[in-house]
Amino acid sequence: MHVSIIQPTVRRLGRVSSSRTVRGRTLVIIAAALAVAACSGDSTSPKADVEVDGPAVSVGNGTAQSFVMQNDNVVTSVGIKLSDGALDGLPADMSEWKLAMPNGASAPPWDHMTLDWNPHGHEPAPIYGVPHFDFHFYMIPGAEQAAIAGGPDSTPVESQFIPRDYASQVISVPGMGVHWADTLSAEFHGTPFTRTFIYGFYQGQMVFVEPMVTRDFLASHPDVSSSVKQAESYQTRGSYPTSYSVRYDASQHATYIELDSLAVR
Repeated sequence: MHVSIIQPTVRRLGRVSSSRTVRGRTLVIIAAALAVAACSGDSTSPKADVEVDGPAVSVGNGTAQSFVMQNDNVVTSVGIKLSDGALDGLPADMSEWKLAMPNGASAPPWDHMTLDWNPHGHEPAPIYGVPHFDFHFYMIPGAEQAAIAGGPDSTPVESQFIPRDYASQVISVPGMGVHWADTLSAEFHGTPFTRTFIYGFYQGQMVFVEPMVTRDFLASHPDVSSSVKQAESYQTRGSYPTSYSVRYDASQHATYIELDSLAVR
């Protein structure tokens, strides 16, 4: 803590003895010194978050891996990290990589993640028909994810579990579920798609959340953060993101796609 000692303005009312003046200045100096000492004794620098990485898998000419940020063993965010080379040398066909959570890390409701590469985009093509990644964060075990069937899924979702302004795309994608999109998202209102946030349900249950980000946007070395619209309540207790970020860290030569500002719901 920095303390500036400001000499008070003194109006002279008659004669003031030199001894009183010296005594007054001494008291000011002592008081300032005590304030500095008190601040020094109370101040503690906040601990920095510690990154814990999951096992890396080969993606393109680089790697991808999960990570969690912890502070005093409390998880503050979860995400997926792509090394610089991961954006080049990618397959010509749609591909998926499974990413395990870091060993020993527990961050309910998140069980595992997948990285899905869409070299030609996907439906609806006028909106999402550009090369992009789907970053899936699953709340269910891998075996349950693999058992998700494709086709129409008209199972109703109770209104309190639906995030504000989100609507179902009805069709379940095999191994994923039904994607729900924000009807007010910029890409539905004349702005080219660069990134968006998706919720996923299957047979009435929320099973994943998903930032979708174009390859070109990732390659631009962004540093952005956006709020995440919330449901009134959640079916599975855990820490849910109130924002997500896409940021490039030059010191790590990596891009981070991160669910942050976690709140227990």
